[in-house]
This record gives sequence, C-alpha cells and structure tokens, in this order.
Amino acid sequence: MSKAEALSVAKGNLYDLFHVEAGIENGKITGRAGGTLGDILNPFVQQFFERLNSLKVIARVNGANVYNIYNPPHPTPAGMRFLARKVRMMVYKMAFPVTANLAITHKCQCQCVHCSADPFKDPTRRELSVEEIKKVVDGSLELGASLIIYVGGEPMLREELYELIRYVDKSKAVPMIFTNGLLLTRENVKRLKEAGLYSLNISIDHNEALMHDEFRKVVGCYEKAFEGARLAREAGILTGISTYATHENLKEGHLERLLQIAVKEGFHEVTIFDCIPSGKYLKDASKILAPQERKQVIALARKYYETTPIGVNAMALINSPLGVGCYGANSQFYMTAYGDINPCDFNPVNFGNVREMPIQAIWKKMVSHPDFNKRFPSCRMQSKAYRKKYIDPLPANPKLPIPIESIPQDAPVNFEEALSVY
Repeated sequence: MSKAEALSVAKGNLYDLFHVEAGIENGKITGRAGGTLGDILNPFVQQFFERLNSLKVIARVNGANVYNIYNPPHPTPAGMRFLARKVRMMVYKMAFPVTANLAITHKCQCQCVHCSADPFKDPTRRELSVEEIKKVVDGSLELGASLIIYVGGEPMLREELYELIRYVDKSKAVPMIFTNGLLLTRENVKRLKEAGLYSLNISIDHNEALMHDEFRKVVGCYEKAFEGARLAREAGILTGISTYATHENLKEGHLERLLQIAVKEGFHEVTIFDCIPSGKYLKDASKILAPQERKQVIALARKYYETTPIGVNAMALINSPLGVGCYGANSQFYMTAYGDINPCDFNPVNFGNVREMPIQAIWKKMVSHPDFNKRFPSCRMQSKAYRKKYIDPLPANPKLPIPIESIPQDAPVNFEEALSVY
C-alpha cells in the first residue's frame, strides 16, 4: 500500500502523535490512522474515507483520485491535510481555512456589470508585491489551507502568476486559478503546467457566445475561453466552468444548456453559484433566488452529476443548512489585491490588512467575532438576517471593503432568522 502522510495536526511535527497511511485498492481509498493517537482517531479517519469513497471520481492524477477540482487528489500528502484540518479544529476548538482565495491584481480585460471584485478596485492603492503575496501563502499553509486560488481581476494579467503558482508547496496544497480564458494560449498553458497549476475555472456567463461576450464586453471572449480550456486539458490541467444561476437562465433553460456544453466539451466539473447581490448589485436583494429556484438548481446539478462523467457543484445545496453552510470565515477567506481580508469574495466586510497584521492574526480575529465564530447555516450574503445588519444600512455605492469596526455591533445576527431564505 502506498503511503500518504497527513500533515501535522498542530504547529510543530506531531507525526508520532498522529498520521495517516492510505492508498488505493480497487479504486477506493483505504488506510488507517497511526501514531500515539491513531486508535483514538481511526474511527474518524474511516468515516472520512467512507465519505470520499461515496463520491464520484471525476479524474485521476498520478494514480490518485480526484473528487472535485477544488481539493487535492487522494491519497496524497496535500489531500490528507484536509483531514488534518478537521483534527486541528477538534484540538483548538476553532475553524481553520481549507481555501485561501487571493486576488493578485484587479486589472481585467472584461467589464462585467456583475463583477463582485470590481468595487474593490482603487487606482490610488498599491497592489501587493510578489513577496507580500508569498508571505500570505506561507501563512495560509501554516493555518492548514490545502487550496490556494489566485484570482483577479484577471490573474493572468500579472506576469508573476507563474512564479506564484510555482511557489505553492505541492506537498501541502494545490494551486488553482479563476480566469476569463482570454490569455490561455498554447504557450501560456504550457507555462502554467510547468509551474505546477493543478486546476482552473473559466467564468462562463451564458451558453450562447453573443450573450457571454455582451456580458463581458469583449468580442470573441466565449470562443477564446473554450479554446483555452481545450488546451489546458490537453496539457493535463483539470478544467471547470464557473457560472451562476439567475431567475432568467433557470426559467429559459440556458443554465441546463451550458451544462450540456460542458459535458460535450469534456470539462471535468461545473460550479453553479447562486446569483449573489454583490459588486454593483450589492444592495439589490431582488437577485436572490427563491426557495423553489434553489430546488431547481439542486435537481439540475444532481441530474448531471449522476448521469454524466462531470462533477457538478451546486452552491444552492452546499451553502445551505443541508450542506456545509457559509464558507466564509469557516473554510475560506478572500484577500483583495491590496491585502484586505474578507470572509469571501462576495462579502465586503473587512477584518484587516496583511500589510498591518499577519494573515494568521486576521483569521483568528475573524473567527473570534460573535457573528463569525461558528458555522453559519446559509450563505451570509443571501441571508435576510445578515443583510439587515451588515448590508442594508450601507449607503448606495459604498466604498469597499467595509471595516468591521465601522458596523454597529448592538446585537449578533439571529441564526434562526438566517434560515428564512430556505
């Protein structure tokens, strides 16, 4: 049986206390916990393996199973860090991030009206240097992250992207990018692969080229995105489509037709985000899906997950009480290109800047806050209770991000009320 060691469950080398030996037999993950705490933690490890083995394998990388393009393959040292994070949470009684979502530039060729990152753009501010970003990567890995996502703007507009991908310790985490696909030329894809890029998500707004290009304000964006994705797959990079569900594309069938295209093209995965009031639409709660529409998204995702080779992630399910709830300040954080740390890229509430505090300290500050110190049962940005306290009082077109210190903290968000959208 091949060996994949889980990274230490706390700061320092605790391999003798707890580690995992795992391998693949007949396509399934097998193994057990070892070390002084092995017998105690082995039932937890077996439960983790059972969960993995219940999922569909959408690809294989170097003989290891890929269950979705956001997680490292299993069993690998990077993959086992997800398990180690769970143990750390039990030991420290606090959340640790799986994902560091890092904007490395706010420059972009597109002008998407729905862009959640555009309002963070401030020409008067200086974007983080490569060394400053590397320091955040180091801190994220120390916190236990197993996925480093480089986003924008358009991350491929920053020449140092390849250096930053190479910098990620692949024994600890996998690097991913979100891209519009315009710069996915054969030469650039080769450089991405050589740097060690694990996966990429291409943002697609519509199943029709003309509509996608109109949303992006770039003629030919659709065709270049799909051509770039083909080149990436040829190079051995896992590819996904990032899209979103709206009242219109559900009713008119465009979302399902995009799923059909993804299957035909050979994408590994599609992620369907809910249409979240953010960016220029921050104050427009009318964009939020109705409960019946969420059920429609979940049914659509399940249909294509069960009947096609691709993976399908429906945030309508994942971010619901039936899933894991809100990712923000639980399993991920977002950093603007200027170093501001928010719970996620849709949430404009800011807990500090990495130029002033290390990411480890900002994370601890965030997950210690009364409204962020436990699992939130739904997406905060779609929750009436959360929006009532954090979004509704904001003026039209506010300067983003919003420092947490500027928001009155008279009473915590009502968790029962947070379920009101479901």
